[in-house]
Formats: sequence, structure tokens, C-alpha cells
Amino acid sequence: MGARVGGMRASLESVLNYPDAISQVQATRNGVLWLATIAAEDGRVTVRQRTHDGVVTDLTPDANVRSRTMEYGGGAYSANRELLAYCDDRTRQVWLLGADGSRRPLTPADSPYVYGGLHLSVANDFLLAVREDHSAEPEPRTEIVKLRLDATEPNAGHVIASGADFYAGPTVIGRFVAWYQWNHPDMSWDTAEVWKAPIGDYWDAYPVYSREGVSAQYPVGLPGIQASAFITDESGFWNWRVEDGNEWQVEHDCAGPTWVLNRPVAATVGDRTLATVEYVDGKGVLALWNVETGEVTHPLPGTTDIESVDGYRDCLYVVAEWPDRPSTLIEITGDGDRRILAGPTRAADGFAAAPEAVWADGPAGPVHSWLYAPEVAKPPMIVLTHGGPTAMATASYNAATQFWISRGFAVLDVNYSGSTGFGRLYRDRLKGQWGELDVADVAAAVREVTGRGLADPERVAITGGSAGGFTTLRSLTTTDVYAAGVSRYGIGYLPTLATDTHKAESRYLDGLIAPWPEGRDVYEERSPINHLDQLKTPMLVLQGLDDKVVPPSQAEQLAESVRAQRLPLALVMFEGEGHGFRGMAARRQALEAQVSFLEQVFGMEHSDDVPRLEIENLNAG
Repeated sequence: MGARVGGMRASLESVLNYPDAISQVQATRNGVLWLATIAAEDGRVTVRQRTHDGVVTDLTPDANVRSRTMEYGGGAYSANRELLAYCDDRTRQVWLLGADGSRRPLTPADSPYVYGGLHLSVANDFLLAVREDHSAEPEPRTEIVKLRLDATEPNAGHVIASGADFYAGPTVIGRFVAWYQWNHPDMSWDTAEVWKAPIGDYWDAYPVYSREGVSAQYPVGLPGIQASAFITDESGFWNWRVEDGNEWQVEHDCAGPTWVLNRPVAATVGDRTLATVEYVDGKGVLALWNVETGEVTHPLPGTTDIESVDGYRDCLYVVAEWPDRPSTLIEITGDGDRRILAGPTRAADGFAAAPEAVWADGPAGPVHSWLYAPEVAKPPMIVLTHGGPTAMATASYNAATQFWISRGFAVLDVNYSGSTGFGRLYRDRLKGQWGELDVADVAAAVREVTGRGLADPERVAITGGSAGGFTTLRSLTTTDVYAAGVSRYGIGYLPTLATDTHKAESRYLDGLIAPWPEGRDVYEERSPINHLDQLKTPMLVLQGLDDKVVPPSQAEQLAESVRAQRLPLALVMFEGEGHGFRGMAARRQALEAQVSFLEQVFGMEHSDDVPRLEIENLNAG
């Protein structure tokens, strides 16, 4: 049997048959709604509703509620009063579910349009949406449109905002529509502006907040004072301010980056309180800010992140993340009473190792990581390089992380320079340095942990997917810190990423590396595929054959280089899988391959619940 920790060993099923994930809570007078991601149905997403008398219903049993705006999607549903609007990925249309249970499409079938960022306003008889026109050249055109709820036939929508490269967060605030926007070559976390327009006079739009080099996002309404609030990082941290009013200044980020068009992690409670997330030392906590008095309270201790919030009357509904169990949906009443409405109260296998914050001295400043350690001396360690790279590793419960710990591995999840949640300076450290500073930061974090004797420096593996896979491959070709590597659809050739990516990221590398094509030499120099002769570790390469971001040929080229050097190698290609593995069979095979690969190359006892992976050159030399 594989290594046990405290007498417990997590099963593969604890990772594969993960409890239905909970996200994007919305509250109406009919009840509380959320998105449930069903692992047993290959990740199908549905809208569930819990009525105020406790009855839970799947409102979209025949749909996959997912949008594809900005490729990553978001804002796939919106509820208001008795109505529900949602994007169905199976039909690629927006649908309206009526109070009587009837369904009808709001948008036509087989159109070039993609919708997301939905905001339903029954009082105004329209649905706001971010629309992408994929028939436009040379890239999709992004606009905000309104879809009439009383239209007798599906239509593409009436444009109310156009001209910027990107739009997000359309919402109704009193007699206005508000949103935020940004333009190439910026990402939304570089420079973004908040705008408003009177309902009915949309071409009289004006900027509420616009400043070069400042990211302003997420407008929300404050009906108690008939005003709006939004986030801005003018202070160096994403803090909230009221339009023409008070600002809550704290040296913590109170928002995250716009990767998807989901609603902001902010909602009004009562007349004058804004509920939001506040990141303190890498953990997201629920914060209630009184916009008039400035008082801030934290009524939900122990969380690691706040995924979404919404308010109805004097109640607040929170999707909270925890270190020891999956996400839960919680109701907090005006009296402060709390109850769990959805989600488990414990981990699936009853096992959860607590994370420890570790700070290391990196070349550009302190580097934050989360360390999860098993109850064994000097264990082998798996180092995680998150994607993005403008993303964040939180301390939230992750079944895969706990799986590895229960089998005798330490896990180090690194927030290298460029990560969000630690302010703008930390985020901007990666400017022009992707493939250099992230690699150095991860190595510094590893040395900090192994230097304390918390992991075996001779048995450190590094792994990442997509952009995290780039940091993994770059680390393996430029350092001698690691004894093994696992690439999950890792980016090996940067020029391809610059020329063949989607609109949302088409200028991303201008800031992370250099303007394209002027900086092509830098792209070539930092591409791991051009330095495979420097790779000296065993490799497991996991790749989808339908991947449009990382061509399978790159994975094959990587494998051939490892093979030519007579290093241990396993290459696993997945039919029907793209950039990321969604199918249950592929997810199981990928997990089994990683377990067997690391156990074999690190000389560990074989786990009897996984097939033995065939590894080329395992005993060569």
C-alpha cells in the first residue's frame, strides 16, 4: 500500500468524485440560487435554487450553464424576481426561464455571437449582456447589448456600449447602466475605467473613474444612499470607494483580477453596508464596510476565500471557502445567525492537513507560499506553479492537494511575483520578467522549505498546467533544484502563444515579456522548447490531442528530447481532450499516471489502487 499519514490515505475517488462545486450565489424573493458543477457529469454546470422553505430544485437540468466570453466565460446566469436568464453551452444561446416554468430563447441559434456577463433587470424589461461578435475581423468585437424580455422572437440584442476593446460588469444602478472597460495593450488589472450611462440615453455615457495606470472595476449599487461604489487600486491595493463619497483604504486587496465575467465579490446589505472580500496575508475573509461611518467588521472567521456574495433584505448569502472542507453556501441573518444552506461540513475522507504560510526572500522581494506537510520526516515534495500567471494560490481546501499529503508528499503552492492578492507592486514585479522572476521565486521558496528540513531536497518535483506549465518547464531547463517534472499541457513555445491565442490574452505577453513582434528574440530565448538540452530530470508529460493552445507536437518534442537523453519518461496523450482535462476517464488516468510516476522515480512503495505506469529509461544508466 502507499504511504499513509496518521492512518488515513485519501482515495482517488475523493479527487475524481468531488462534491458538486458551489459558486456564484444570487438571492431573489423566490429563494437563493447558485451554480453547481457536477463532477459525475463531466463537469456539467447547472443552476440550483433553494426556496425560502428549504426545497432545492435543479432549474436547468437539460443545460450546461456556461458562457464563453473572453474564452474563460463567466456571468453565465442572472436571476431577478421570478425570472432566470442563462447561457446554455449546449445550444450556444441565452434562455429565459419564466415564473410558470416556460423556457424560450432570447438569442438566435447558429449566430456568430457569444454572450456572458448577464444582468437581468425585470423592472426595465431587459437583460444586459457582454456580447462578442466572432464574425468581426481581425478579432471579435466586444460590446454591451440589451435583450428585450418581451421580444416575440429571438434577436442578437441592441448595442448600448461599443468602441472599447473589452467590456465587463454591466449592471443597473438606479436610473443608470454601469460597467467597466479597458483597451489593448492593457489587461484589466493594468488600466481599466468605470463608466455609466442614463437608461434610454446610452450614447450620453461618461467615465465615473478613469486614470492611466490605475485599475478601476466592479461597479455596484448602494440603494440606501442612491449611489454607486467601485474598486480602484490607486492606493496600490484594490480598495472600495463610493462615487463622490468615502473610500475604504486598507493595505490589502479587496478584489481579484477579471479573468471571467462573473459578478463582483461585493453586495449591499441593508441600506449602507457593502459586503466584500478582503485578502489578509493570503487569506480571503468576509468584510462588511459601512460606507458612511467607515466601520469594518469581519463576521465569518476562519475562511480562506470568499467566492461570491449577495444580499436580500437583511440577509447575506456567502459562498465561503475553508482550509478543511469544500466550499459552503452560508446564510447570515441581520441578527448575525448563520446556517449552512449547501455544501459538506467535512472533507470527503475526513482528512485535511492545515496549510502553513511560508515567506522566502526572492530576488525582487518577499515571496509567499502555502506549505502542506504530512506527518513524516523529510518527505518528497510536489511544487505547484499556478496558472495565469496573474492568479493566486489560496489556502482553500483542494481535494487533489489533500490526496497527495495523505500519501506522504509535502505540497508547496507558490504565489510567485505577479500573483494577485498582495497589492499592485507585488503584481507588477513580473512585468517583463515572466520566465525569469517567477522561476527564481519558486526556487527560493523551495530552498526555504528544504533549508528548514521540512522536505527532502533530493526528491522535489515541480508541476503546472498551461501558464503554470510554462513556469514548470522553464524551471526544469534553467535550474538544478528539481528531481522530477510533470507538465500538464504546459506552454513550451512563447511565439505561438503570442500569435495564436484568443483576443483576451492577445496582448498579455506585451507586459509580461516584451512587445510582439519587436521582442521576438526574448520570446525565443525564454521558450523552454529551445533549451530542452538543459533538461536533466525525469519527466511525465500529459497532453490533450485536441489542445488549441499548446499543440500536441510540442509535447511530443519535449518527450523526444527527454528520451534522447536517456532520462526516465512517460508521455500520456488524451483523445478528445483540449487545454485542460474535463472528462472523468481522462482525469482518472492523469491522476493515476502522476501517482505511479512519482512513486517510481522517488523510490516509494507502489500504491495498490493505481496501475503501474510504464516509464521509459527508468533504470537506464
